Amino acid sequence: MTASDLQQKESADASRGRRDGRLPMVRARLSARTRSPLRIRRGLRARRPQAGGLLLGLVIGFILVLVLIPDDGHAPTTLPPAASAANTPAGTGTSLPPAVGTIPVPPTSVGSLATALDAEWAGYSDQSTCADWAGGDGISSVRLSASQIAWFFSDSYLGPATPSAGFSHSSGLVHNSVVIQTVSGHSSGFATLTGGGLCNYPGGPTALVGPPQAPGGWDVRYWVEDGIRIGDTVIKFYNGYRLGNAPYIPTGTVLATFPVSQLSSADGQPSSAVATPQLFRLPSYVPPGNKSPIVWGAAVLRVGKMVYVYGTQTPDSMVPDRQLYLARVPASQLTTFAAWRFYAGSGRWRASQRAATPLQPPGSSLSVSSGFSVVQAGQSYWLIQANPIAGSPDIDAYPATSLWGPFDQAAGIVLYRDPGIGLDQAHDFRLMYEARVEPAVSTSRELVISYNVNSIGITTGCIPMSWFTNTVTLPRFIVVPLAMLGGASGGRGAAVTAGPSDYPQVVQHDPGQWFDEWDYSDGCPPVPGVTGVQARPQASAVRLSWHDAGLGVAYRVYVRAPGAAGYVLKTTVSYVLSTTTRRISVTLSGLQPGRYRVRVVPVNLRQSSGHPAQVTFTVPAG
Repeated sequence: MTASDLQQKESADASRGRRDGRLPMVRARLSARTRSPLRIRRGLRARRPQAGGLLLGLVIGFILVLVLIPDDGHAPTTLPPAASAANTPAGTGTSLPPAVGTIPVPPTSVGSLATALDAEWAGYSDQSTCADWAGGDGISSVRLSASQIAWFFSDSYLGPATPSAGFSHSSGLVHNSVVIQTVSGHSSGFATLTGGGLCNYPGGPTALVGPPQAPGGWDVRYWVEDGIRIGDTVIKFYNGYRLGNAPYIPTGTVLATFPVSQLSSADGQPSSAVATPQLFRLPSYVPPGNKSPIVWGAAVLRVGKMVYVYGTQTPDSMVPDRQLYLARVPASQLTTFAAWRFYAGSGRWRASQRAATPLQPPGSSLSVSSGFSVVQAGQSYWLIQANPIAGSPDIDAYPATSLWGPFDQAAGIVLYRDPGIGLDQAHDFRLMYEARVEPAVSTSRELVISYNVNSIGITTGCIPMSWFTNTVTLPRFIVVPLAMLGGASGGRGAAVTAGPSDYPQVVQHDPGQWFDEWDYSDGCPPVPGVTGVQARPQASAVRLSWHDAGLGVAYRVYVRAPGAAGYVLKTTVSYVLSTTTRRISVTLSGLQPGRYRVRVVPVNLRQSSGHPAQVTFTVPAG
């Protein structure tokens, strides 16, 4: 998200139409620009936005009374039957054809809970400091108590951030974090936990899970997957990926265990700013004919005393149709890999991971996201995910008669279509990914589903959308009546509720300066040349000006002094983010009398350059 040496977090498929898994998070780079000075804070503090900031404080207090959570803190796994399997999912959603298209729009209305959930993260981001989460993806929740929820994230911006300046002044990026929400009366406090190093601390911020504690070395990053609370411990899955752009190369899975007491003690003081989970590395296995291993934890479901863990494997191709796998293990032995059993087809379970068999039959066109959920409704199990076609605005659900599928694509339904998503200028090149059920705020009648939003829009200077607004990396929520999945008569006409589609229209302010990064092999449009350079010399100085080459372009100014053989970099004009600036100007001082030559070179965020322009001038004697 920030720092020029951090890698982009794009789709697992880097061109239009490719199926996505985890989508762009990292494009802004702090070291490529001058950071604004930030007050040093090594701790964190619980953010308590005022009345205008969060509605959730009012809503969540009421919801907490309604949410039905077992003693282990996970959502109910055996839900009240809503209908027979024969009626699922008749009349309750938009049917999906065997391919991918989804045409009719399911009924949707604006709801108070979804609106409040959207608003709480927007409010926290808007008021964030260098010690706070300010935006991120991969969201998933685990309830700690009646008044606390742990919200886990993958790539996470640290504050500050604003709706109009995005993360252009962010104090850093970590590849995973957790935010502890504490409800007190009608307000919510938020405390961000990382691996440490916040607020310009030497060495920079670090993730909760990563090197050197996690395996793989410094060229591996860990993104969070699903998890569960078992007794007094929260267990989360983290999958490792090689640094670099798409296609992302998975390296394996680690389990991270967090004592509930450690997470719940986050009270905003510096001593509680760091979490130190215990890590368990799962043995890696690469199926024959592939180059990447099965990674586990995309979805987790507890049924009785057993935990079912879904895994995915990405074929070695630029269009990765992920294969779906399943393992089960007694809840009390989740971190003991020897206790795991792997689905081997035809109702068989085997002790060896090598016996694991894809759940979908050969020839199935159903591809899964890198993150999804499986829930039971009535007599069916439903795989819920954001449609893995990059740019799709849909959240879909596919039924199966058993936990091990196969999930029926032909019987799938559209649960929700976000009108703000689309890979075009009208939608700010926004896309969604990794929709998950959030058990911590769901009830026996309604599922709360989160999803991630990002943008592949870039400016002429290859500046990402995230430098202009923080709304592109904030989680979004919908509320789905469970009856829609159960097929009962009560499901007919039931509407999904969502927050308002209030994404800011950034591109429309200057559409000629915005592009789709997937249209370019290196992710950036060609850098325009500089024109119209003028020099106004005076005693010991010169004022230079030239036409703005494009939104987000920076300029290096080289000077060849009188009698010198070559040019020397004199100054750099930072990335120009104004949509109204038409001419750029800079004053060079401390010049001796004589004839000078100046070269102005335009550069983008990746330091690629365009055609330079030159001007010659004479500094008069003082």
